[in-house]
Amino acid sequence: MISYKILIRRVHLYLGLLLILFFVKYGVSGFIFSHGIVFNEYYKDKPQWIERFEKPYDLEIPENPNMREIGRRILDDHGFKGSYGAWWNGNQRIAVNTFSFWRTTRFLYYIEDKRIAAEDKIFRWDHFLTKFHWIGGYQQEGLLHDGWAFMIDLVCFSMVIWVLSGIYMWWQNKSTRLWGSVALSSGLLTFIIILIAM
Repeated sequence: MISYKILIRRVHLYLGLLLILFFVKYGVSGFIFSHGIVFNEYYKDKPQWIERFEKPYDLEIPENPNMREIGRRILDDHGFKGSYGAWWNGNQRIAVNTFSFWRTTRFLYYIEDKRIAAEDKIFRWDHFLTKFHWIGGYQQEGLLHDGWAFMIDLVCFSMVIWVLSGIYMWWQNKSTRLWGSVALSSGLLTFIIILIAM
């Protein structure tokens, strides 16, 4: 019969091993978010989009449109599949972005002019890595997107489990309680100060 102490240690260990690449990519992409100005400066003189086409297009927009349905219709009309987001600025333009880790294509539909333009985004490594934070979700179509969303849920759940099991294991080791208390208190204090000050 396995003891609960051993069970906690093994859950802590094997969740970390199972999700090791997810934790690494969140660390790397979080660093890129924090230093985005450096990457934007590097790419500022480089083209950001390449035109795919521009042509007449007539799509009736209802008074209170469902943007997921509008986006899907635009993509279906132009032979595109995969995950996407659709936005309407409330005026005369609807934007639909299709995205994967490797490619982003956007469609800009100009309601009044009855025309549509499509552009491919130039590949950037920083954007590739930061997509890990927001790509997918259960609202997207397909089993792979559901699988990816489930793995993100598991990562979020595991972070909480990792913290709680780590605190438990630290407290069980009496020789580390003093410096562990200093580290824990310092982290909590720093978080609270920044939270209030910002």
